[in-house]
Amino acid sequence: MLPSTLSSVVLLITRAMDAEGLDSNTILKRAGLDPSRMNDPNARYSYPAVTNLWKLAAQASGDPCFGLKAASFWHPTTLHALGYTWLASNTLYDALHRAARYIRIVNTAAMATFEETDVGYRFRMGMDDAWRGLQPANEAMDAGMALIIDMCRSCYGPDLNPLSIEVRRPKPTSHLEEFEKLFKAPIQFSSEANTIYFAKDDVTKYLPTSNAEMARTNEKIIVDYLARLDKNNISTQVKSKLLDMLPSGRFTEEDVIQALHLSQRTLQRKLKEEGTTYKEFLDETRKELAKEYVNDTSLSFSEITYLLGFSEQSNFTRAFKRWQGQSPSAYRDQVRMTG
Repeated sequence: MLPSTLSSVVLLITRAMDAEGLDSNTILKRAGLDPSRMNDPNARYSYPAVTNLWKLAAQASGDPCFGLKAASFWHPTTLHALGYTWLASNTLYDALHRAARYIRIVNTAAMATFEETDVGYRFRMGMDDAWRGLQPANEAMDAGMALIIDMCRSCYGPDLNPLSIEVRRPKPTSHLEEFEKLFKAPIQFSSEANTIYFAKDDVTKYLPTSNAEMARTNEKIIVDYLARLDKNNISTQVKSKLLDMLPSGRFTEEDVIQALHLSQRTLQRKLKEEGTTYKEFLDETRKELAKEYVNDTSLSFSEITYLLGFSEQSNFTRAFKRWQGQSPSAYRDQVRMTG
């Protein structure tokens, strides 16, 4: 099956075409896309067809900066629930980490990484190894990079400037100043990957737009959506069930097996193929959630104990010390100080 792209991305391109005075319906049909499906926020289009749409739209506009301008029409729903959990994240570190983890909700051919470097952090976007033959249009790469920067600034403030930018697309023959004006950072074209480098202090700064409860709620929507979208990704299936089960206290491997209608052997085999075990995945899921919960000062430690499915607060405290090297209270105090 070919990879797919969210209908909201096509809506973004359509708005950009309309702003240029183009006949968007005709161009959509030339690309083989049904315009009526844009009204369904959960609909998906063939990724190759969307790539063709980017090329046709840019050609019709005659604008070498069409991708950059298209990104300006973004709305949180452009990225489905990922847009809202991004905007509600505590820090850009959390937002970019979520973007890397859940980018497949936007495009199932895409992959992203978010890693620490010697000077800060880098966010890198590319194609999943299985789909490297389906390279994106230059305009799609422009829009993706511009969207990431614009969303970062919407949370952090307009004075956020990355350390540097690397893009796979060739250097444009004109309007280079438009790229420089938007990114406000040194740009290297014809690079191996699309990469944004951030300063550490910018990424770890506590954001005034954060809303931990909204971030968690929308992250659950993402996980459930991906679980429905990709039945073969067992980690997503297990995580979706664990998010439901943890607060109830019933989350044994047998409970998960029954909920997924699998045999124990099948679950173990599929998790092994993804490089993990049920015990390791449960621990990693709790670790990930614990950090988010402790960052949310509206939650007491007894509430967090319940949400993570621990029977005693002391058990949660011991686990948290193992994960983060300090107690939950010390970690929360540190967050308050840096925030």
